[in-house]
Amino acid sequence: MGDFKGLDLSGKVAIVTGASRGLGAAIAALLGRRGANVVVNYVSPSSKERAEKVAAEIEANGAKSIVVQADVSKLDEIPRIVEAALKISPSGKIDILIHNAAQGNEANLVDTTEEFYDRHFDTNVKGPIFLTKAVEPHIAKGGRIVFISSAGARLGVGGQTVYAATKAANEALARVWAKELGQSHGITVNSVNPGPIATDQWFQSDEQFLKEMQPLIDSTPAAARVG
Repeated sequence: MGDFKGLDLSGKVAIVTGASRGLGAAIAALLGRRGANVVVNYVSPSSKERAEKVAAEIEANGAKSIVVQADVSKLDEIPRIVEAALKISPSGKIDILIHNAAQGNEANLVDTTEEFYDRHFDTNVKGPIFLTKAVEPHIAKGGRIVFISSAGARLGVGGQTVYAATKAANEALARVWAKELGQSHGITVNSVNPGPIATDQWFQSDEQFLKEMQPLIDSTPAAARVG
């Protein structure tokens, strides 16, 4: 991930959910290189070591970092993330919130169960809504909220009935909050669709999904390959 030299985030505080691996880890590390203090959130105990490595990289660059195990789909665990951010905030404010944690499994409509639906919507939609609500009293003037979206929200890929719906919901939330929180707090809310990224989730995808993604990769101006 590019370093964006010149973007100084010294003294800022960022929360990155799902930051133990893949894109979340890269975002957290980059924010740390730019000087931000970063909350590295992870869910599974098996991800603890990876999360600690990300935090160590951030601290090696002179910023502060704190590792927090919390599942954003469980509302009683969300306060842990906010409390951790305030511990490393010089100003008592939270400047950046990156909604990266997500469930991304595939299931055709006929195979979709209520449990599958609930698991995806609880993590991908309910979690960001209530984490943002918890952060709102502490967000800095001019702060930033960013959703990591997916091409699936717009492409109509087979097998993504639920996942695509959650990502479309994220994009809708970004538009609503850009008006609602932009007016009340002067902050910016964006939804970023980075396209196909070479993460663990990508390599676990089936051949049909990879085939359907190839036209998107081919049409990407930056590079005709997975990012």
